[in-house]
Order: sequence, then structure tokens, then C-alpha cells
Amino acid sequence: MRNTRIIGTIGPATSDEETLTRLIEAGLDIARLNYSHGSLEDKEVLYKRIRKIEAEVGRPVGILADLPGPKIRLGRFPGDVMLNRDDNVILDCGTEASDVVEMPYRLPVAYPGLSVELQVNDPVLLADGLVRLKVDSTSGTTGGLVNCTVIDGGLISARKGVNVPHTVVNLPSIGEEDVVAMNHAMEHGADFIAVSYVRSPEDLAPVNKAISEAGIHTWVVAKIEHPAALEKLSDILANCNAVMVARGDLGVEIPLEKVPAAQERIVQEGMARGLPVIIATQMLESMIENPRPTRAEVTDVATAIRQGASCVMLSGETATGAHPVTTVETMARIASSIEEENRKLANPPALSVYRSTRAVANAGVELAKGAEVDRLIVATEHATAARLVAAYRPDIPVTAMTHRVRATRKTTMIRGVDSVLVKEKNRSKATIQLAVDVMLKDGRLLNGNSIVAVTGSPLAISGRTSAIRLLMVDHGGKLVDYE
Repeated sequence: MRNTRIIGTIGPATSDEETLTRLIEAGLDIARLNYSHGSLEDKEVLYKRIRKIEAEVGRPVGILADLPGPKIRLGRFPGDVMLNRDDNVILDCGTEASDVVEMPYRLPVAYPGLSVELQVNDPVLLADGLVRLKVDSTSGTTGGLVNCTVIDGGLISARKGVNVPHTVVNLPSIGEEDVVAMNHAMEHGADFIAVSYVRSPEDLAPVNKAISEAGIHTWVVAKIEHPAALEKLSDILANCNAVMVARGDLGVEIPLEKVPAAQERIVQEGMARGLPVIIATQMLESMIENPRPTRAEVTDVATAIRQGASCVMLSGETATGAHPVTTVETMARIASSIEEENRKLANPPALSVYRSTRAVANAGVELAKGAEVDRLIVATEHATAARLVAAYRPDIPVTAMTHRVRATRKTTMIRGVDSVLVKEKNRSKATIQLAVDVMLKDGRLLNGNSIVAVTGSPLAISGRTSAIRLLMVDHGGKLVDYE
């Protein structure tokens, strides 16, 4: 089994049922729905479509709802616009859309406060920093105009991001648009909610509170894409369930040459807490147009996996690219190859606020290694125990045993863990036997295999994680004590 998980953004190139099915069959583990683009009605169709395909392929597929966040974007305008060096550009702040874009280019910017916050000579970066403007003058009033000159030209289109690295922007972490998106995601069963532009742990509080009040266990993903987040990284990681290295905006907000070190630091600190870490942006960017990646892109994916990333993410490659299925297949091949070569490298120990569960998880992994068992089974209600076991990176197949469908979907973000859905019995061994029966049928276990089971007691799944069993599957398929 491939351990590294693949996340793919669903967009115009992949939203139809046939392509989505091929994408999942090619190895997609998590479908990312970007709430910065498209309507809520379109998202609702995608939720239903993904769940239908999930049932047909017979394995869990996670859904990651990515909130818009306090990111400034261009408004809507028709077609693409090529900006050339020394062109004059007017940013029309507080304007959602423009019908006509012509020289001098008048680009709509939805955020009205930008014309107050920008100063003369400030840089303005568009489209992940590919296009650079310099501010010549500004009205200084809310909803005003900002006159700019193009320094580095390039192609732009509607809804592209606007970054202002030297400017403090007065936007809330969770605005009205985010609340609508968050409620929609929770209502339709998103497994993960990504919070954009996290700058402090306080930015995560509204989402954590909403999830808690709803009585659900959706995981919160903190997107690190602002320099302020690096200063408060430890506190941010203490308040989320997973972390994303969002290199697109991060590479605009901090110098490009500092991004690799920032990535490695985030991966290391995330792993130290036993959190899944996602590496995102431009991983196989050239495959948006080409059927093969560059050598540098392959090395980038390999480096992320070697560093310890749980997930690698595709954005434009699967959303709008010409070769979305081939891209996922390529990513899967790269990951499998690197994992095979990576097996002998040491992995850091996991840490967590779940101290007792962590201790049992560690003991279970060590017993599994020492006994050289064939599989490690972890009983889990919300995938927490499975996440902590996976954080120790055992070189043994790991299966999360649960009675909750939503927990099986959470395992799609956990490195090296598959899942089995069972009905919980009154005694833990009986529940383990049900899981073994399923895995004997699907070939994950064979008669004569040995297992370590990390469970609760007497209830395997809903009980507190406290028991470790070393068991063997006899030739009749029944569990017996290991001898």
C-alpha cells in the first residue's frame, strides 16, 4: 500500500462523474473543494457525486473543504489579460466585477480597504507572485482607486490572488463568506476544513468552536501561508488536527529562498506532534499542460516525502489541467518509489496532548516491530488513535478499525493507514474478529498471519485506548493467542 496520501483539487477539468471516478481509481485519496471558486450549488453536486463514487469503488474518499479566508482577490472580468512591463494598471477597490478590461487596465478588487492601506511604492503581487506591480498613487479612501505600474508582466485572470507583502491588511480571519462556506461544508459532511491565512491560534477559534457546537469531529487544517504564522507555529499546531504548507502565498509573503527551510520546519514540528502534514502548490505544475513532469518537480515531491509529509497536494494540475488523471498516476508512482527507498531512514517520535493514548500507541508499535507481525490493527472512534500510531511510522501495514464511516474517511489523510468498518461488539476480541473476517475476505490478511491490536477494553472502539493484544489468525480464520 502507498503510504503517502494524494489530495487533488476538483475543478472544471475533473468535476464530471467519469473523470472523478478515474481520478479516484488512479489513486486520489482526498478531494479538495476550493470555496474560493464556484457556487455552493456546484459544491453540493460534487459532495453527492464523490460519495456515490466512494460507494462504487469500495474505499473511503476524504473531502477537504478549503475556506476562502482573508485572502484578497481580483474580482470577476471576462477572459485573460496580458500585462506587460510598464503598463498602467488601476486597481478598482471595492468592485466585485468589471465587464470591460482595456488599456489602461482597470482591474476589480473586491476588498475596499486596499486603497486605504496601500502606500506609494508598495509592491502588489498577482497570481502567486508571477505578476508584480508598484503603487504610483492611491486615493487613500475606502473603495477608491490605486494607480500602479507593471514591473514584472504576465497573464492574469479573474479571481486570482492579490498579495501585498509590506502592508498590514485589516481583514478578519473568518469573514462572512467563510462562515457561509464553513456551515455549508459541515452540513454536507466535509471530513476536513482548511482555514486559510492562519496568522495565530485565535484565527482557528471560530472554526473549532463551530465544529464543537455542532457536535461533530471534523478535522481542522491550518494553512501556513503568512510569516506571522511561522512566529506562532507551535501554538497554531496545538489548536488544529493537521497542517498545510501552502507554498503559493507563503512564497509570496516571504522571500522565495526562505520557503524550503520554512517547509522543513513545519514538517518537523507537525510530525513531532503526530499531525498529518500536507505539502501544497506547484508540485507537478508543468503537468497542467504537459503529460510528463520536470525532473525538478519529481525531486520536489520526493523531498517532501523524505522530509515526512503525510500528503502531497495537486491544485491547478487536477482542477484545470489537461492531464488530471495522468498527474495523479504520476504522483502515486513517485510516492511509491520514494517510500520503497526511504524505508531504512529513522523517523522522529510522535508527541501529543493525548498522553495515555500516545503511550499505548508507542507500546503497540514497538511490540509489532519486535514480534514482526503482519499487520497492526488500531481501534479508533474518531481516527485519533490511528493518527498517533501512524506518527511513529511503523514499517508494518496499519488498519484503523472503526464503527464510524466518517472515521474511515479521516484515515485518507493519515500516512500509511487503511481502514475497516465493523459493528462494535460487547467484548473487544469479538470486534477484532469481525475486522479480521473482513480482511481475510479482501486479502489484507491470510490464515496464519499475526497481528497486534491496539484497542479499548472491554469495548474495543468506544472504550478508552488502553489494551494491546498479540494475536494470530489460525487456519480456520479464528483469532488465537500468539505463541
